[in-house]
Amino acid sequence: MTKRYATPTRLLLCAAVALASCAATFAQQRLLRLKLDGPVIETPKGEELFDFGELFGEKARTLHDITTAIRTAAKDSEIAGMVLFVEQPQIGLAQADEVVRAIRDFRKAGKKVYCYLDSAGNGVYAIAASADHITLSQNSSLDIIGLNAQMSFYKGLLDKLNCNMEMLHCGAYKTALEPFVRTEPSKENAEMVNWLLDGIYTRWINMIAEGRNLKPDQVRAAVDAAPIMADKALELKLIDAVGSMNDFREMVRKHHGKDCEIVKKYPEKDGMKLDFNNPFAMFQIFSKMMEEAASTSDKPGIGIVYIEGPIVDGRSEVDWMSGSSSAGSTTIRAAFEKALEDENVKAVVVRVNSPGGSALASDIMWEAATRCAKAKPLIVSMGNVAGSGGYYVSIPGDTIFAEEATLTGSIGVVGGKMVWKGLFENHLGITTFEFPRGKHAGLMSQNRPWSDEERAAMTKLLDDIYVQFKGRIMTSRGPRIKGDLEKMAGGRVYTGKQALELGLIDRIGGLSDAIVLAAEKAKLSDYEIYVYPKPKDIGDIFRQIAGEETDKGWDADSGPVLRNAPLIKAALQLIGTGEFGPARSALNGLSTAIILDRAKVGCFMPFDLQFR
Repeated sequence: MTKRYATPTRLLLCAAVALASCAATFAQQRLLRLKLDGPVIETPKGEELFDFGELFGEKARTLHDITTAIRTAAKDSEIAGMVLFVEQPQIGLAQADEVVRAIRDFRKAGKKVYCYLDSAGNGVYAIAASADHITLSQNSSLDIIGLNAQMSFYKGLLDKLNCNMEMLHCGAYKTALEPFVRTEPSKENAEMVNWLLDGIYTRWINMIAEGRNLKPDQVRAAVDAAPIMADKALELKLIDAVGSMNDFREMVRKHHGKDCEIVKKYPEKDGMKLDFNNPFAMFQIFSKMMEEAASTSDKPGIGIVYIEGPIVDGRSEVDWMSGSSSAGSTTIRAAFEKALEDENVKAVVVRVNSPGGSALASDIMWEAATRCAKAKPLIVSMGNVAGSGGYYVSIPGDTIFAEEATLTGSIGVVGGKMVWKGLFENHLGITTFEFPRGKHAGLMSQNRPWSDEERAAMTKLLDDIYVQFKGRIMTSRGPRIKGDLEKMAGGRVYTGKQALELGLIDRIGGLSDAIVLAAEKAKLSDYEIYVYPKPKDIGDIFRQIAGEETDKGWDADSGPVLRNAPLIKAALQLIGTGEFGPARSALNGLSTAIILDRAKVGCFMPFDLQFR
């Protein structure tokens, strides 16, 4: 064999080839672009939110989609870093906590996160602070001015309309109907809001401090000095640079090469692009969507049951205009049944993001979840809120996860009805006469208040359901409750951190943590995710248009509770979509009244807090 000796020429040639290879690799570095803007949804949407943007390769992403993409990219050797744009996401603090945790996991993989902000308020900055680098637009300001909780009360409006609310409740802190009968919060209500706000504020401060490697007192001082102009924010080490988008882009290119690629969609899939030169392109798109809808997987996996929005009797609803959802007992019961029957589903995760609602619907879901938990591991993940009925449906879980800022608890019940007599007679000239048969036939009549006997009957009903609620908790979580349940009930609301100390939940964490634990319990290392209720596919849409029944299960399919309510429709005409705080609060209040009119007794959170 002839030996080859390294000559200077050969060494230079090898070095040149190696440098060229390194340069090519450097030039091809890929950066994940994460843009957070608009609603961050929980439940994958189906037909009601069918968007023609999907035909052009765009699709609305859930919180789980976002965090999964970040964690997948962290393990992807082709992804060298992340460019983060946080604009105006509609995201709760508990959801933000989960996104922040995913970004930190990305950084732990040795990959840098670069964030650019045109401006930043409270929630935006809490997420941005998790990045390695923040550039704030020149001449902008950091508006971390603190958390301001707002509550709306409707008694003044009802007085003007000559209407009133009949109200009963179990527990001094069960103040869900208080806005209808007061113009300001009760002592108990104000006390509860303050202890919740203390916990949420502390968590928000700590999120920023942890992200920016500052002491909490430094962050509090900055908050008290806000709004802070960009140059001052740089001086306080709240950001790393002040500059334009072009400055930010050049900074990123300096670290990753001028030809670095920005990956906007991740994980990357072949999008369904519409070829306008092909007259049959639309049919090809529909054909592909039909094929995907028909495809099934027999891979072992984890089922995720989503319980999102007010809890109502009947089927779940989605308002495609606003994206708001309700969780119907019929739909959720069927979802648990399908997860239970599906042999591929080895464990179930229940994601709850609900302020509660109908007591009966909550109990129906509890029973379905309990039955499922007896056969398969069942883990619960709480979102921004899982209170009252939202807590009721969570307790069957083997393990309950919540974020520190999650609002939960609110163990108690309320009952009531709206009385419209004054409005109809005094303002509209409509008089109503009743012809009852049966002692309590007019119990839920909106033409008059309760008689003493009717009030006594309603009080007994509430007491019985309250005892049942607490009994369900002891059945599901008895040994884990730390202390006297009665003292932590009565409608009291807690943060996730406080709930952990009381044994109302088991761990601090998010949906991803719940899925990991479910996989561990099911002894799965490689698994599929199955979503329940299953979002309706394009085939379901066409079958529905054709008048075919798409759900042939055992459950009766009762009609919508909220979407077709005339009161909600009229309110939407007056106040628009309800995106701004007082309007959204008013719509939520109307929803409470409508659910009570049908359910009689409810398990609602005692307030609809708006944090700004």
